[in-house]
Amino acid sequence: MKIHRLLILLVVFFGIVTTKAEPATQFMTVAFLDIGQGDATLIRDGNGFDILIDGGNKGAGDKIINYMRSVSVDDLEVMLATHADRDHIGGLITILEGGEIPVESVYYNGYPGATQTWLEFSDAVSTAGLSLNQAQYPDTYTWGGIDVQVLNPVIGLVDPDQNKASIVLHIDYANRSLLLPGDIDAGIENQLPNRTTSLQADVLKVAHHGSKNSTSESFLSVVMPLEAVISVGPNSYGHPAIETISRLEAADANIWRTDAVGTILLSTDGELIEILPKLTFFPFTLHTFHFIDVPE
Repeated sequence: MKIHRLLILLVVFFGIVTTKAEPATQFMTVAFLDIGQGDATLIRDGNGFDILIDGGNKGAGDKIINYMRSVSVDDLEVMLATHADRDHIGGLITILEGGEIPVESVYYNGYPGATQTWLEFSDAVSTAGLSLNQAQYPDTYTWGGIDVQVLNPVIGLVDPDQNKASIVLHIDYANRSLLLPGDIDAGIENQLPNRTTSLQADVLKVAHHGSKNSTSESFLSVVMPLEAVISVGPNSYGHPAIETISRLEAADANIWRTDAVGTILLSTDGELIEILPKLTFFPFTLHTFHFIDVPE
């Protein structure tokens, strides 16, 4: 293992369902939400800046709203759709139309989709009084206490494949980093090292739900993730692929799957990383605390 210190504590409570309170300040928290086959990631800087990246299929919208309500999200400073596929933008429509949690800004990859779901999404953005902002390489943002580099897509593509045109974000919070590659394939992955001084990330959200066409050996050798999170649900695509799991294991990354452990919570103070997946078995609730002291 490339981890300096690893501690796993298992605590089982009979008949009691508990949740972990997110830190009020000085922590970045990331929730990789269990919304089935799709993506939805909520990032909070601990001081009131909340970012929702993707929203799963349309049926996932209420689940995401319920989760945000449970952790006291009162508004979203940023809503970002990595690309126009329905398993990434469907739930965002529900959030925008519901209005319970106001949205301040919406970002997309700059390449509109051609589906009914995309039209509903863009209409919902307009109805909410918002505009679609492009996020493309080499844009950079400071969102609250979080520094963000956009590594994909590039400007000027003509009718690109939406997966290949996914927004890829490299996120830094003090000395810790997170890479969110959307649904890109190995071809786009191989271009990313030329777009940043360092592609290394402590935590990798595995591209395209673990597709066999993503997460190549060469990509992993550059990113060098300690932790790999796969957002996936029941599907007919073979996600996550055995080949991808094998490559992650060979790279010595710890693998976390939402279909196996539910919503995965990560928090960091910029040095120590804590990962908390929750497994629920009636009438038990199992919490796993995974603390990582990452080497410099």
